[in-house]
This record gives sequence, structure tokens and C-alpha cells, in this order.
Amino acid sequence: MTQLSACLIVKNESLFLSRCLESIRSFVDEIIVVDTGSDDNSVKIARSYDARVYHFAWTDDFSAARNESLRHATGDWILYIDADETIDTAHAAMIRQVITRKDITAVTVRQRVPQQAGNVATAFYSEYCRLFRRHASIRFEGKIHEQILPAIERQGGKVLCTDIVIHHWAYAASEEKKRRRAERNLHYLLTELEQARDDPFLYFNLGMTYRELGQRDAAIRSLHYALEKDDGCIKRKLIGQTHLNLAKLYLESGDVSIAARHARMVATFDPENPLSDYMLAALAVEEKQFTKAILHLEGALRMARAEAGVFPSVELNLARIYLELGSCRCAAGDFLNAECDFTRSVNIDPSVALSYLLLGNCRFMRGDLAGAAEMFKCALSLDPLLEEAHKGLVLCHQYE
Repeated sequence: MTQLSACLIVKNESLFLSRCLESIRSFVDEIIVVDTGSDDNSVKIARSYDARVYHFAWTDDFSAARNESLRHATGDWILYIDADETIDTAHAAMIRQVITRKDITAVTVRQRVPQQAGNVATAFYSEYCRLFRRHASIRFEGKIHEQILPAIERQGGKVLCTDIVIHHWAYAASEEKKRRRAERNLHYLLTELEQARDDPFLYFNLGMTYRELGQRDAAIRSLHYALEKDDGCIKRKLIGQTHLNLAKLYLESGDVSIAARHARMVATFDPENPLSDYMLAALAVEEKQFTKAILHLEGALRMARAEAGVFPSVELNLARIYLELGSCRCAAGDFLNAECDFTRSVNIDPSVALSYLLLGNCRFMRGDLAGAAEMFKCALSLDPLLEEAHKGLVLCHQYE
């Protein structure tokens, strides 16, 4: 039977580690945990799951720590996973199945990163090589945002792309921990750039880190450097994400024309990303081009629903998209189809008062006073201070 080793590096991960190890204990044959200096209960938790724990002095080098975990693994295959990640039962079975194949060296998975409530994107997906055959020449590279794929490719290994999902719970960390992590990453990235001035991957990660720290101008400069240094060797989706983040940053700074240019470029490099159309819709609304915005929102919906037969790289808040689509239709005078969109929004997420309010407005416009009053009451049950719903209810009674 093919043996599978799970390899982790940890430091003060007591908040997440139990959930991670619980999710993998039933389908891996051994768990290797390399601790880089925890002063919480991480080591105790790891041992409670029968993990083999090793201690490794932190050297400001993620690859060094990862490679230490590989040194202690004995399985035929390696699964590397972080403490704030989990794998569900269905995808665990897929992992056990795929590693029985004789014709492949490595496997890519889709890392799913849920987002905090209120974002139009409810989750982002990124493709990573997380499964590979154990081999002395296959080792991680890069002090930060370490990669295993270059070593696999140098061996001529065949890499299989799969729909296996690993759930990454980074959003659950405290704001203070996320800030400290970003500051730490900034230090590592700047240090590594001293040795690799032309690496677009480093500039991309530097831009994302500056953005996380709220340093907009520095983020824009770094992302532009990523585009300038691109030699075609990094994943095309990362170039798409570079354009997407530049579009967001320029929109935040009020430069609509440059934002639009970058938003249009996203689809060239990441055609499965519905945020390209969503950004273009937002820009069209800024210019009061509501018909154009409708077309882009409909495109984002088709992509988000995977109607083209490919998995989107972003999950959208469909209730919010339908709400915005209905609002654009109202602005364009199409109240009938707007009502359909607001109804879809309510059906997906019945907890949003604004959806009921706008649905009530549509029913009022076509003379359905009873239906409008019902929606205004629903809106007020969720938000008793919603003044527009009170006014709508009064108008319904006046015209009865």
C-alpha cells in the first residue's frame, strides 16, 4: 500500500492545529511536525495526535524548515499542509486514490481561502503543488512563499492538476496576528529581493504584503515591478491577479481610467476570474453606464456559476451580485427583470433588509401594493430603523 506522510512546520499554532490534525489523521500514514520555537501548546497538541515532533531552530527561511520536515518523512508520497488548513473527507479520499497512480510525480490542489463577511468574494482559490513523491532531489526553494514545483520540474516529473481542495482558514486569525505576519513577510521579502532583484514572483508578493499593510503607493509600485519583470516563468494567473489588484488600488485612489485598463487585462491571464467583470461593472456604474454594467454583472454570474465548464478562481456572494444587478436594471428602467433579480437575492440570502426594500419598490412601481407592503414589512423586521421602508409602507397605505 502506498504510504503517505503529512509534513507540517509550526510555531504557536495552538488555535488551529487540532482542527488541522483531526482532518488528516484518518488518511495519512504518519504526521511529521517540525516546531520552530513554539511557547504555547502546539507541541503537546501535535503529540496528542501521535505526530512525530522535531525541533528546528528558526533561520528566517521557510524552505529550510520545510526541508527539515521532508528529511524525517518515510512515506512514498508527501502531503505538505499548514496548521491553519483542513481537508474534508471527500477530498481526503481523492488524495488516497490519486497517489496510487504510477505515471505521476506530483499533484496540484486548489487552496480555498474563505473571506470575511461583507466581501463580494466569499472565497478565493489558488493552485498549488501540495502532493509529491518523496525524493532526495525534490526540495523546497525560496526563503518565503517557498515553492516545490521548480525542483519537481527539474526532475522531469509529471504533474497532475486536480480539483482536490484544501481549506485555508487564514481569515480566522486575529487582526493583530495578520498584521504581525504581514510585517514579518515584508522583512523577509525585502531581504530576499536583495539577492533576486529581477524576480517577478517576489515583487507580486511584496505588492500584496504592502496592500495588506495599507501602504497603497508602495503596493502599486511593487505590482508594476512584477509586470515589468515578468519573463513568462511565473503562473499566468498571478499576472491576472496583479492586474486585478492594481485595478482595485487605482479605483480606491480615484483613477478610474487606469483601473479600467487593468481590470480589462485580468481576463487575458485569468479567464476563470469573475472579478474582472465585476470590477468593470463597478467602473461602469461610476460612469452611470448601467446597461454596460448589467452586461458585465451577467458575465460575472455566468463565470461564478461555472457555466463555461471551468471552475472559477473566485466564489462570489451571489446574493449581493443579484442585488447589484437588480439595482442597475432599476437605474436602466427595467423594473420587471430587476424584481426577478431581487427575488433571487432574497432566496439566496433572506437576511438582507435592503433586498426586501428594493423588491418592495419594484412591486410598488408596477402597482402591486399588497406585495410591496409585505416586502417593506420584511425589511423592517430585519432593520426597524430603515426609514425608506417606513416611507414605502406609508405610501402603500395611502394608495390602497
